[in-house]
Amino acid sequence: MLSAMTEPHKPTRSSYPAPDQVPQAPRRRPSDERAALAASSRTATQLAVLAIVIAGIALGLTVWRAIAPAAASCQNAVWNAQPAANELPDQWTVKGTTFDTNRRSTQFAGVDPGDGTSPPNVFATATCFPEGAADAVARSQAAARDIGQVVSTKPDLSDGGFEATDASGAILLEFRRGDIVVDLAAAGGATATDIESIASAYDKALGGDGGSIATLEPSQSADVGASPGASDDTSSGLTHDAPELEKLLPTTIGGVPLTVDSALGSTVLTSDAGGRAATAALKAKGKVPDDLRYAEALDQTQTVAVSALAISVNGLTAAETQTMLLDWFQLSGPGVTHSEVKLSGKAWTKYDLGDELPVNYFRNDGTAVLVITTSDPALAEQAAAAMP
Repeated sequence: MLSAMTEPHKPTRSSYPAPDQVPQAPRRRPSDERAALAASSRTATQLAVLAIVIAGIALGLTVWRAIAPAAASCQNAVWNAQPAANELPDQWTVKGTTFDTNRRSTQFAGVDPGDGTSPPNVFATATCFPEGAADAVARSQAAARDIGQVVSTKPDLSDGGFEATDASGAILLEFRRGDIVVDLAAAGGATATDIESIASAYDKALGGDGGSIATLEPSQSADVGASPGASDDTSSGLTHDAPELEKLLPTTIGGVPLTVDSALGSTVLTSDAGGRAATAALKAKGKVPDDLRYAEALDQTQTVAVSALAISVNGLTAAETQTMLLDWFQLSGPGVTHSEVKLSGKAWTKYDLGDELPVNYFRNDGTAVLVITTSDPALAEQAAAAMP
């Protein structure tokens, strides 16, 4: 992802998302706020979807067992598919395991973050297919593509498989070893590294070599050296990687100076659900994180409750980028109303989440997507007057 834009925040480089190590919470970027805003409903939705997927698999396998019972050796292999504890992600544990005629299902959980949110989880199911295991994986991969998930193959795991990420950032992984198929679903903020580590542990438990595991790039790690709230670029961690976008943003509103900075995608896209969804969407367009260019202007003192953004993606039109952003910021789903309005004589699209939340105004000038976020129409007018 990425994921909403609400009130302005103090700018620091360590936003998106804020690291646990920073003693004072740094500024959060729009996608972080949208992710937090939608967290409770989206988590419930993701878990419901995962439950439906797993239930669907179980139903299909129940019918299959009725016409072709599993061989005892295959059943034993599935029941004994216990990943070694030292192969799991650091501090992850087994929360529970159930056994069926030819299936073993296990829930793995990471460390509770202690902030009231659910700990990361991975739900894994190893199933014996007396026949058709390879076809089952191929059909699952095709089905994932058909519903718009971003799919990448995993030839490194035993006899091959795939990993799929949906628009919410949820990750599914499936691979085969002989007549055994392993399905894994990540939830609660589990990362690609987490789910691939557990998939690797399953592969080794079944006699494979474990394949490869995705690791976070250094740029995805939080910069804890920045001093939150500092006003100069060196001490505050501000960067200016997209100066052409900074020129599109206001520097003052209502006589209050705004802090303006910019960054590339590898800095602002992390391994949370929003970041994964954004990265997956970029990948689907043949882009890498650093093709995303991001600039923002906001009041460091929070005297005026307004922020402005300018965003572009190398090789994509502003219209294509805007379509992506509406999904990333969760502005294209149910409950969001939109209308065409005029700000400073120019056409903008107003997106309203209701519930007294700040309003988001979008427009593109042909080269970048411009966004204003505020609850005050007068401030939106002033911001628009200072933008192209």
